[in-house]
Amino acid sequence: MPPRLVDAYLVGTAVEITFDGQNWIQGRVIKHDHPGVWVQTADGRQWFVTNGRHIRNSLASKEHHDHT
Repeated sequence: MPPRLVDAYLVGTAVEITFDGQNWIQGRVIKHDHPGVWVQTADGRQWFVTNGRHIRNSLASKEHHDHT
């Protein structure tokens, strides 16, 4: 069983979300609301994500971390 989103993504985590599985939008987890998480994107919009296939850790954040 995959981890619950509220366990996998802490508040403040830089993430990317998708609606079509191809284009990813950067954002940040701002709130937990079981069974999902609320993500705020750079344009200020907030999205409720409940599907683990539509969210991932931010690649930009990972690349920055890998270079430090």
